[in-house]
Amino acid sequence: MIEVEEPITKKESSYGIQDYLSIGYIFLLILGVLHEAIYYKFLDVNIFDYTSVLDVLISPISVITGDFKLLIGLVICVLVALLYAKLIPKYYDWLSKKEKYQSGKKKEKLDKIRSKFKSGSKQLLFVMIAIYIIGGFVGFGIGRGGKIKSRIINGDIRITHQLTFDDGETKNIQMLGKNSLYVFYVTKENSNVTIVPIDGNIKAIRKIDK
Repeated sequence: MIEVEEPITKKESSYGIQDYLSIGYIFLLILGVLHEAIYYKFLDVNIFDYTSVLDVLISPISVITGDFKLLIGLVICVLVALLYAKLIPKYYDWLSKKEKYQSGKKKEKLDKIRSKFKSGSKQLLFVMIAIYIIGGFVGFGIGRGGKIKSRIINGDIRITHQLTFDDGETKNIQMLGKNSLYVFYVTKENSNVTIVPIDGNIKAIRKIDK
């Protein structure tokens, strides 16, 4: 009896598009929560005491859309990561043409590094993008928080919104943040961070044109 060997097929990834999307969302979810925690920490506020499950779930979208600079920064981070991941293999290819890397232990070491980069090019790309995105979320959280805290300490209060309460009272404020439950703000008269519940308390929030 003649046995027919089956052709060896390339092992396919066990992850589908849905899996990658889920992993990406969880990754952004963690970074969104981390960004909020860092930002409000500068204001001496434990944001987790004033956050609902919904706020946590939409935190990545809220953070990205809440600051156009962050969105631009993340796009730049991804582009830089793509460029960096592409340049590293080319850099080692360039090194391989140097005379001192043509033979001996240096050549063996460089060949091992080059083979690792070529075999794991996709993994390298994902790692580089992840690192740059993490840096973007954390960096903007520190930058925003530090800048706002410095302005509050220096009395540089900039009125951005007007609150209208259910009893008809209005108040001009600098809004520091808002979620589905609370508004965080300071006023020219009171530079301490005030946290006010929205439900059953605030009737309208109007942005004041500059």
